[in-house]
Amino acid sequence: MKARHVFLALTLVAVALFAQQIEEGVGGQGAMLFEAGGSARSLAMGQAYTAIADQGEAVLYNPAGLGQIHSAKLSLLGGTLYGNTYQSVLAYNMPWATYGTFGLAYAGAFGTLEETTTPDGTNIAAEDGMSNSGVMISYAKKFSAFSVGLAPKILFSRLSDEQALAFDVDVGFMLYPLSPILAKKLTSSLPYDLVTLGVAAKNLLAATMDYTGSGMEPANPRIIRAGLGIRLLDNRVKLASDISYTLDDNEVFGWYEGLEVYPARLLALRAGINHNFFSFGLGVNTDLSRSVALEVDYAFMMNYASEFLLEPIHKVSLNLNLKNVAGLWLASRPAELNSPADYAEISVNGAAQFKGRIKRWVFEIKDAGGNVVYRKAQDVYGEIDELPSKFTWNGVNSIRGGQVDKGTYYYQITITDKLGDKIVYEGLLLKVDWKGVRR
Repeated sequence: MKARHVFLALTLVAVALFAQQIEEGVGGQGAMLFEAGGSARSLAMGQAYTAIADQGEAVLYNPAGLGQIHSAKLSLLGGTLYGNTYQSVLAYNMPWATYGTFGLAYAGAFGTLEETTTPDGTNIAAEDGMSNSGVMISYAKKFSAFSVGLAPKILFSRLSDEQALAFDVDVGFMLYPLSPILAKKLTSSLPYDLVTLGVAAKNLLAATMDYTGSGMEPANPRIIRAGLGIRLLDNRVKLASDISYTLDDNEVFGWYEGLEVYPARLLALRAGINHNFFSFGLGVNTDLSRSVALEVDYAFMMNYASEFLLEPIHKVSLNLNLKNVAGLWLASRPAELNSPADYAEISVNGAAQFKGRIKRWVFEIKDAGGNVVYRKAQDVYGEIDELPSKFTWNGVNSIRGGQVDKGTYYYQITITDKLGDKIVYEGLLLKVDWKGVRR
């Protein structure tokens, strides 16, 4: 296949597969599969995710976001893109106590070209297929007021009989400007990540995709993304705003705005808009067990930059939170309180890994609406103050007094380590059903 034919075919694929990136002037296709989104959640928020980046696909936007993930997460995304192309994303993250988080991500796009003819009359057959795929290995560590992340990646591209391979790297930073202030006020109820700033530099090496036999050497463009995230009402409302700058010949600027609202603990509503498309979506999450949580997300996207010539896109993704694989998780026996005389014995699994590293811990029980019904907190001055391996609770509302209402209850443990970093673990605890008790 001649070089000009490869160039034309790549351009056709780019238009079909990454229409919004082409308008930004993006050149190399190997790296662009990482720009097509990693979850229905981030897509529904208009891809304003650089300063949020708190789930499994965080590395695709900002590697530093992995530093704020403290339980193992598995993320899956699959579906169609534009034309006869399909996208798949798989990401897994493994935190290691306070040492940082390791991640592995795969992204791929596959499809076939529609039969077409070049300007000089050469036919490009429909069976000429294409694929772009890449693997990222990442690491991130969060410190008191910032986190850093590094993500080297290997990129592979194929078009008919042409192949290309390249190596590149992304770096990211997350800043938590309020964290040093809140760390001094250990009793503050404000989260350390109330305001976050994120910066990511992608494709630092600007590696070229050297296609065999054709002489084509498109370069992966360097991309700078920066974002602001605001979390309000105990994480029930998230506001995000991003900008991007593509450092190729066109030097194109991009903007992104996103909103996420939790009207209920198990339901999220999202909306977003950027320089290419507007979107909205929702997410439903549930605890499959006390150690495994599942979130199913949906996104609907319309590309208005193409004057709506491109068809709408529907995305569905899955996120599994594997709480007992790494980090800290709780288990209650019994799993249901039926009488005010009952006591639940709550085991704290993984507490030993934080021994000697904690400055303060807070244990809370919340109802389905997110309201705190029980709280126990302790400043750590010695071994006797360390996070215990066991709690007990008999359904008493320690905030307002009396017994709690019938319903499902959740735990939250907030740990402030000696660097001032706040680590939050949460999940399903137990149910309360006062059988035979008049209230």
